[in-house]
Amino acid sequence: MRDDTVVSRRNFIAGIGSLGAGGLLSSCGGLSELSKLGDLGIGKGLMPTLLIKPEMMMRKLSPYFPYERGYQGLVNLNFSNPVLSMVPESEKVRVGLTTLGGLVGGGRQIGGRCQLACGLRYDPKTRGVYLKDSMLEDFSLNGVSSQLTSGIQGVANFVGKDLLERYPVYTLGDRAGIGFLKKMDVTGEGVLLSFGL
Repeated sequence: MRDDTVVSRRNFIAGIGSLGAGGLLSSCGGLSELSKLGDLGIGKGLMPTLLIKPEMMMRKLSPYFPYERGYQGLVNLNFSNPVLSMVPESEKVRVGLTTLGGLVGGGRQIGGRCQLACGLRYDPKTRGVYLKDSMLEDFSLNGVSSQLTSGIQGVANFVGKDLLERYPVYTLGDRAGIGFLKKMDVTGEGVLLSFGL
């Protein structure tokens, strides 16, 4: 399924008008059957919603990893394997990354973990949903004390500013839309876009 699928608002509303909301749901066997329309659902006022699932966002981000960044010419850090999870209570998207750290010029690399929390923004020009205001929640290298890693934690912040916030995690596409985007909500299942006239 393409993640930029957008259904004509005119066709969507025409379907509701001809069948009625109950008829549309029953004829499709429930909202889950609307997956061919791009994870569309029906929100308040019978206006369409679109659920962006974490795996859809990861497909957008994965091509930009692994990501490498140096620290004061001494240490190289490598970030890879983005895993996204939803934090509805704070309206955040959490990004977990596998981390490798080692001295410049070779030698043993140490594995670890990095975790950032991000907000969301929509760019009407590109019709893209982006992460924003990324904040480092956790950074660790196995067997290395937090006192020793505190100096290089700032490098992990560059992953958010230089990478996570730079590319869209979802694009609505440039075809006729399903209305104007009214709001974005982080739910347990993903990011729910709500549209209106």
